Amino acid sequence: MKFTCTQCAHSVSTLDFDAKGGNLRTQAATAINAHATQAHHAPLIISPSDSQQRTWR
Repeated sequence: MKFTCTQCAHSVSTLDFDAKGGNLRTQAATAINAHATQAHHAPLIISPSDSQQRTWR
């Protein structure tokens, strides 16, 4: 699964992380939120409906 910043072309993939560090999706989501906070001074906001759609894809 790939997470892309909504404000620029930066992205991270679950393949970028090691399962020994915990859930791969959680690690990727944390990394993309850290990028958004550092680069754009605001974490990404995903609406509940979008979040649910991503869960079922």
